[in-house]
Amino acid sequence: MKFLDGSQKRFIIPVYQRNYDWKKENCKQLFDDLVSVIKEEKETHFFGSIVSYAHSRDEVVLIDGQQRITTVSLILIAILNALKSGTMKTDDDTLALRIEDYLVDKYDKTERKVRLKPFRDDCEAFDRLIYKDEKEYIPESKVTINYRYFYDRIVTYKELSVDELFHAVGCLEIIDIELEPQHGDNPQLIFESLNSTGLDLTESDKIRNFVLMNLEPVVQESYYDKYWNKIERCSRDELDGFVRNYLTIKQGVIPTLRGIYPAFKAYTKAQGNIEAILQDMLVYAAAYQDVVTFNVGDEGANEVAKRLDLLDMTVAYPFLMAFIAYAKETGMDGKEIYKVFSCVETFIFRRLMCDLPTNALNKIFATLHNSVLKNKREADSYSSVMIYLLESRKLSSAFPKNEEFINGFTTKNIYSMRAKNKEYIFERLENGSSKEKNDVVGNIEKGILTIEHIMPQTLTTAWKKALGEDWEAIQERWLHTISNLTLTGYNSNYSNRTFQEKKAMKNGFLDSGIRLNHFVAQFEKWDEEELVLRKAKLSEMALEIWEYPVTAFVPEQKEDDIVSLSEDNGIATNRDIQYFIFRGERQDVTTWADMMWEMANKLLAINPAILYQEAAGNKNVWFATSAVSKNYRKLAEGLYYCPTSSSTWNKMSILKNLFRLYGIEEDDLSFGLLPKKDDSGEPTTNDSGDTPARYEMRKKFWTDFIQYCEENDGLFVKISPVTANWISKSLKTPYGININAVVGFDYDRVEIYIDTKNKEFNKNLFDHLHDNKETIEKEYGGALIWERLNDKRACRIKDEILLHTFELDDWTEVFAFMKSAGLRMFNVFHKFINEFPSK
Repeated sequence: MKFLDGSQKRFIIPVYQRNYDWKKENCKQLFDDLVSVIKEEKETHFFGSIVSYAHSRDEVVLIDGQQRITTVSLILIAILNALKSGTMKTDDDTLALRIEDYLVDKYDKTERKVRLKPFRDDCEAFDRLIYKDEKEYIPESKVTINYRYFYDRIVTYKELSVDELFHAVGCLEIIDIELEPQHGDNPQLIFESLNSTGLDLTESDKIRNFVLMNLEPVVQESYYDKYWNKIERCSRDELDGFVRNYLTIKQGVIPTLRGIYPAFKAYTKAQGNIEAILQDMLVYAAAYQDVVTFNVGDEGANEVAKRLDLLDMTVAYPFLMAFIAYAKETGMDGKEIYKVFSCVETFIFRRLMCDLPTNALNKIFATLHNSVLKNKREADSYSSVMIYLLESRKLSSAFPKNEEFINGFTTKNIYSMRAKNKEYIFERLENGSSKEKNDVVGNIEKGILTIEHIMPQTLTTAWKKALGEDWEAIQERWLHTISNLTLTGYNSNYSNRTFQEKKAMKNGFLDSGIRLNHFVAQFEKWDEEELVLRKAKLSEMALEIWEYPVTAFVPEQKEDDIVSLSEDNGIATNRDIQYFIFRGERQDVTTWADMMWEMANKLLAINPAILYQEAAGNKNVWFATSAVSKNYRKLAEGLYYCPTSSSTWNKMSILKNLFRLYGIEEDDLSFGLLPKKDDSGEPTTNDSGDTPARYEMRKKFWTDFIQYCEENDGLFVKISPVTANWISKSLKTPYGININAVVGFDYDRVEIYIDTKNKEFNKNLFDHLHDNKETIEKEYGGALIWERLNDKRACRIKDEILLHTFELDDWTEVFAFMKSAGLRMFNVFHKFINEFPSK
């Protein structure tokens, strides 16, 4: 109470602080503590620390502890109101007056006389508790909610008299830390040290404090009203996410969730002008609001924005925000905005159908807008440049072509996808570009429409007979694919009836108001023949709905590639580096060896113990405790680094291992690569495509690949190069099964080829593996293509990429894929096949 005492003292909670947010459990704990003070006759109860500084003679600015001060004030108001209403009695006739003196400066000449000034909306709710009747309280405010909790415990439960409660409050003991900014105390640094764990404050809370804390109160109020409050409203309770996206736009690097605040501090330090940054943030906050409220352009573009929300790809927000801000600034035509959003939609959906990794999208969308502006000439449309850049990407970052997309779309287990993704797929297939739309999403969410298996999940005898002898394989192959799925409002009526019944019954396929069912209703039966026909029909629709975009753009020169450590899959191999970016900071280098040396020093600064441990463990040839040779460079006392001449692939491997030991995300490191050099040598294929040339090409491919595996610890070693399009390695199981690497002119794959010359055994083994499909694919690290090949003796499980391999200037990316897939397949399938009983 001594801290609150002082006839003219005012307590200011600055605008950069959070709203009051104590919860009921916090209030209960405090009140229980006050009860125990009296019941156990304690002299004091420690209540924490209060950090403040005097802004003027009578104004105290609260840096830390404002939540506690506000809560104690609510208890005092509750006591005062209980006394004024006559609900509670006191033996001290002066108690109400004394409490009021703690709360209100009656003699102040300003309009507001309340001594505590909470933050914004809290202030209005707080004042009403003192001056207004209960019917005028603001019920939704946490200030009001907690006040009512205290009032209820005082007047209903009467655990303490008001005199005892006031005495207990007086026993609360604090550490009073009064800063003196004029003598060098830095409120911001002290605030950070008090909240260093980050448990109580969000990243955006800390950013708001950092931006506003050291400003004069008048400037704080101005910046808060002009910028910060509007930014918060635009970000719609997703302020951390917005700031992260903003920094991604500005720096091309995605901060970690725990690193948003440090990244923002570093950014403002580099930029300097806080008000200019706030002005800029407000522009992007408005763009963010447009994106999340689907108000990006004309009606067509807004519809696409809604559909992107169903795909749940917030990873695209940095690009979409930057693009919308640019579109507003330049007055871009609505049709062009629609083209850009449609291309993003198609790009994301095609990748989703092909199970391409979503983490690759982080880097793509972090830098895409700047890449477009870098390559765009005055006469070029924005969309044409963007399409070119997306279609130029390879491997894990690729824009799937039609063949790969349709293969994924028609074979994927659609039924097991996330609910929002399924809503999206059926909305697009049902409505397409029609103006007469069915509200598929709304009706699914309301439970009016559900997804129907035309061939049911549980087959009756009639269904098995209709499907034929191969009914089991047909069901396994087609059950959850798009070819066998549709929409209905009568799922429970359909059940597992025969196809003829589903078609002809009341509200059956013939009567359905769902367009998707019109094609189904034309058939008289439903077996593999009809499934194949519907697959073709849906494939045709998919290629029209998610059309592969076309661009006539040709760049003047190829831009630099920026590849993160996480997405490198051999892309950096045989490429020259010109810079790297680590945690938002760019550093120019001329060689990969220079990059490794600089990274070693950065890791040393973060935690030297890990590098010393690596050096002492004698498992890492890059680090040692002594200078083994003159090539070693001293990092620190007793710690040396060896810049070996190993491949870029090995450098990536050692960095990934070190990042794992350090707990650093691989996305924190990116490389700026120079464009590939043109190949001025002779072409490796001839136009006639004669057999000798093909054989020669294959032999060269396998020669280089086997050498690559030998240099990079791959599986396919100690093999003689051949002219065939495949090479094999034993899986080392009792059944003589091989793992193959296969190269074609438009694909490359690695496969487990099951052929023991016993068809029944092959199928049983395949089924055993397929029963463990989820576990196998999880351990493998991605989806596989499962081919039972019922009409053949053998079975195949494969992973493949679609590339015109022999048209590539550099095969390293293909080698990296084959090497990685081969090792992962060997490790997974060796174990599962050896578990299979030989019967």
